[in-house]
Amino acid sequence: MALTTYAQLKSAVADWLERSDLSDRVADFITLAESRLNRVLRLRLMESDQALVATTGARTIALPVGFREPLGLWLESTGGRQEMGFVDPAAMQVVASRGQPRQWTIDGATIAFERPCDQVYVFTLRMLGRLTLSDAQPTNAILADYPDLYLFGALVEAAPYLRDVEMLGLFAARFEAALAEVRAKETRSRALASLRFDPAITATGAWDGRA
Repeated sequence: MALTTYAQLKSAVADWLERSDLSDRVADFITLAESRLNRVLRLRLMESDQALVATTGARTIALPVGFREPLGLWLESTGGRQEMGFVDPAAMQVVASRGQPRQWTIDGATIAFERPCDQVYVFTLRMLGRLTLSDAQPTNAILADYPDLYLFGALVEAAPYLRDVEMLGLFAARFEAALAEVRAKETRSRALASLRFDPAITATGAWDGRA
């Protein structure tokens, strides 16, 4: 069976449980598993850029739907993008005069600046997104690439409901193994990004013989 949509996942969880009377609870098991994944996963597949616009006189911008954690904010201009400095909300010194914002923070469900904007500004927010499977949003990159995380995570959540200690141990081990493999793959992927150009390698890519 394919495991790329919410409906397929619900069907698979029910099949693995071999309990036809739990169809109404399967969605809860998936939601609980997804809540855990949202706490422990930080994968490139969950990162995205979001364009945001601050209007004249505004000091805040609403966070995008699906926001989980900020990774960076840049002010876009004709001269290129400028990275904004993040400040803890308790340490931000707010001023009343309008101008180009230089600092930002997360305040509740908004991005807040240290001053109101004196004109319209466009920003790019790099963020970690939240997993939210549903009938209206039936798939995501994590389910597509790592369906075992969702499946075994949901089965782990089902075990306490069924008061089945043996099942809990079995599927918890499968879930933790899948999680470790996904994290190892992510570490390898991020390690490639840390590679830097070595001056001992010529422009043609050939090694010049120097140690």
